[in-house]
Amino acid sequence: MRILKTKIALANSLATQKALSTPRTLRSHKSSNNSLSTEAASSPESTKRSRERIPGCSFTPEHSRATKNIVKNYGRAICSFAVSNIASPYIGEILEKEGVLFESFVEYINEIKEKIDGLQHFRSVLLMKDTDDEKVIAMKRCFVGISEVFIKKFSVNWIYHSKVFHKEAHLKFRFKMLRRIQCPELFTYLKDPRRQVKCC
Repeated sequence: MRILKTKIALANSLATQKALSTPRTLRSHKSSNNSLSTEAASSPESTKRSRERIPGCSFTPEHSRATKNIVKNYGRAICSFAVSNIASPYIGEILEKEGVLFESFVEYINEIKEKIDGLQHFRSVLLMKDTDDEKVIAMKRCFVGISEVFIKKFSVNWIYHSKVFHKEAHLKFRFKMLRRIQCPELFTYLKDPRRQVKCC
């Protein structure tokens, strides 16, 4: 054991002597080469090459991808439905009840439609706050009313005839979306984080 320790110590001392005896210019040249190689390794092109993935493959689980855009898709579909001719028999009664003009409601829908990009914004469109004036509250009530009509009577037709890719997941979350629209105060998540479920 003592002989092995002596050999290791001797090898270390020889390595340090060799490093000290190497001319400074040569050492700086080596270090610059090393830095260039590390820069090349961290360059965008090299990272791009290393991040290339096989087409059709994803590291994200299928059930997560299936439910990723459900709220956004439903929100935008409701906005499109609200200003369409199909909704006119239903929207007239809702607007009359709340005392809102159709033109004002269309302006409101066009304003919020492109901003709906996830759960939080869709919830803010449904939730009536203390800071909202009476006109905005009336618009939100109309939006909630037409949303319920859409999900109960027209959502299945929309799911099967739209460009939505994960049709089964959208269909399974239909009544969950309806419950969230009826109680936007509780609309803090779509999937229960405590339960690892795929599409229910």
